[in-house]
Amino acid sequence: MNGRLPAEWLLTAEQKRHYAGFNAFVSQNILPQAGAWDRAERLPDAILSQLGDQGYLAGTVTAEWGGRGWDTVTLGLLVEAVARGSSGVAGVLTVQAMVTATLAKWGSAEQKGRWLVPLAKGEMIGAFALTEPDGGSNIQSLATGVRGNSSAEGPLLLNGTKRWISNAQMASVFVVFAQQEGRPLACLVPRDAPGLRIEPIQDLMGYRGAGLAELHFDQVKVPPADVIGKPGFAISHIAPYGLHYGRICTACAGLGLLRACFEESAGYASRRKVGGEMVGEMGMIQSMLARMGADLEAGTHLCHSACRMADDSLPEAFEKALIAKYFTSKAAVRAASDAVQIHGAAGCHGNSAVSRYYRDVKILEIIEGTTQIHERLLGKVFLTRGPARMPDSV
Repeated sequence: MNGRLPAEWLLTAEQKRHYAGFNAFVSQNILPQAGAWDRAERLPDAILSQLGDQGYLAGTVTAEWGGRGWDTVTLGLLVEAVARGSSGVAGVLTVQAMVTATLAKWGSAEQKGRWLVPLAKGEMIGAFALTEPDGGSNIQSLATGVRGNSSAEGPLLLNGTKRWISNAQMASVFVVFAQQEGRPLACLVPRDAPGLRIEPIQDLMGYRGAGLAELHFDQVKVPPADVIGKPGFAISHIAPYGLHYGRICTACAGLGLLRACFEESAGYASRRKVGGEMVGEMGMIQSMLARMGADLEAGTHLCHSACRMADDSLPEAFEKALIAKYFTSKAAVRAASDAVQIHGAAGCHGNSAVSRYYRDVKILEIIEGTTQIHERLLGKVFLTRGPARMPDSV
């Protein structure tokens, strides 16, 4: 990793300092072991502890609740740098950001004290339990159900199944979304809750190490104090807030993987000779590198814009996050394919970094809303604007 600052004129001195520190941490603690973690399909406890010690597991949480109080731009720089080393670790950071942001925005003071503080300090890992076996990207069709009255003193009873839940293998607490008599509800469920069974998911194509699992809830008791916000607002307000952070982080992870493909390919092309000719001097290779470099520059600006608008709480923030995630995920897929092509047979071996990137990037077009869902949402956004009006002739 060369640690080159992305569009450094966009960043403050503090953001540049953070980014340099993130790259140094990744080079020392993640890159040397990323391939082994991928093959083992798990992250060691040591790297999770290191992330916590550095304050990386809840950087945007305010100091009041144990966090660093970073802006979203800095969070994006962190995820980008980490994804350059390991998409699995970047996935952990993404979900942790979703959980902590949700609790910081919608959690009660008691919930913040009990859960947010240890999450922010890295003493706990959280998981965002929304996706279901038959739901996919359709968050409106929740089958997981809650029985009981959340305003009464007795506990609610949670039943159902969640699937493809990142961080679930190592999480201490789950933000779970369910239906209560037709009203969506979000609640907190600790890992040791009686009736909760966690079934690890193995043999993933990419994003190995992100700790995916299937969750089974069988009459799990949920005290009313562990309900987040008001019943009825879980899908309209609470879930979208967490998913917004998920899209931003996933966009930045795509940017990190795109950067990784570009740097690995440019380095290989500059030192590999075929028939006495440097690979990088071949026209078709230069075309691939040109496309990667242009996508990298464009993706950098899109991600920075999405992060800045989230920090400024602008109405366009949702749209910008969609665009950034849509663009970088597709660009990363193109770049990974070209990177393997540039490396030739060497890029097809399991120990090759670009081989791992090739498997990882496709996941980006699935998680936090598929590419097709993004196209549908963005298509509607752009249609509502109508055709641009050309200026009158002079």
